[in-house]
Amino acid sequence: MMSKFTIILTVLIAMTIKTNAQIPNNGFENWTTINSYDSLSGWGSTNYLSTGSFYAVTKSIDHYPTTVGAYSVRIENNIALLSNYSGVGCINTGGFGPKHPVFPITGHPTSLTGYYKFAPQNGDTMGIVIRLYLNGVQVTHNDLTSTVSESNWTSFNIPIASYTSADSAFISISPSNFDGNVAKIHGNSVLYVDNLNFDNLITSVSEKTSVNTLFNLYPNPASNVVTLNIGNTNNNADLTLNIYNVIGTLVKSKPLNQNQRQINIGDLSNGIYMVTIKSKDFTETQKLIIQR
Repeated sequence: MMSKFTIILTVLIAMTIKTNAQIPNNGFENWTTINSYDSLSGWGSTNYLSTGSFYAVTKSIDHYPTTVGAYSVRIENNIALLSNYSGVGCINTGGFGPKHPVFPITGHPTSLTGYYKFAPQNGDTMGIVIRLYLNGVQVTHNDLTSTVSESNWTSFNIPIASYTSADSAFISISPSNFDGNVAKIHGNSVLYVDNLNFDNLITSVSEKTSVNTLFNLYPNPASNVVTLNIGNTNNNADLTLNIYNVIGTLVKSKPLNQNQRQINIGDLSNGIYMVTIKSKDFTETQKLIIQR
C-alpha cells in the first residue's frame, strides 16, 4: 500500500476545488479587457458586436457564495439592439457558433450545479443548457428553464440524462433561453450566474477533493513563486506538476523530485488555472488564481 504523503504548495493562490470541476472559468473570476469592455475568459459573448453603448455580459461584484471568489457574470438583454445581436444576452463556453464540444472533461458527470438570480421581463424564459459529447457526437443533454423571478441567489442542480461515456462538453446560459433565435427574447431580462460545477454544489473555499487530500494550495491569490514541501514517499521521482489555463491548454509542466522546492510561475498571466499533481498511482487537481 502506498504510504501517504503531503505536498504543500506555498503560493499566493486560490481555493481548493473538486477534481470534477473542469468547467472553464467556472467561478467567472477571470476577465480580460478588450478595447472598452471586459471579456469573460473561456466563454463567448456578444460584447464584441457592441458599438460601446451597451454590453450584454458584464462582471458583477454581486456573487455567491460570498466567501468564494469576488465576481459573478451578469447577462442582460436589450430588445432595442437585437438587429445586430449586440443586445442578445448569452454566453457559451468557448465561443459563439454551432453547438459543439468546446472543453474536455474526464470522469462521468451526472449533473451541473451552480447559483443564479433572475429578473425576467415580459415572460422571458431563462435557460442554462448542458450538453455532453463523445468523439464530436452529442450523447446526452439537459436544460434548466424558468420564468420565475429569483431576487436572491438560488442554487440549481441540472441532472444529466444517462449516458455511457463522454469526452467533452458545451454550456450555454441566457436570460431568454436564446438558443440562436431572437424571437425568444421578449424583454430586457437580467440573469446572474456563479460557481458552476459538476455533481457537487460549491459551498466554500475550503472544499477538498476528499478527506485525504494529497496536496493543498494556499493562500489566495498567487504571485510569482510556488514553494513545494514534498513529504517522504516511494513515488517522489514519479511526480509531475501540470498547470492548465481556463480553456484546458497545458501552460506549464515540470517533473517534481524530493530536492525541488520552488516553481516559478512569473511567466504566467493573471487569471485562473488548474494545477494537477500526477504520479503512477493518483491524479489530483486544484484551482490556482494568479493575481499581481
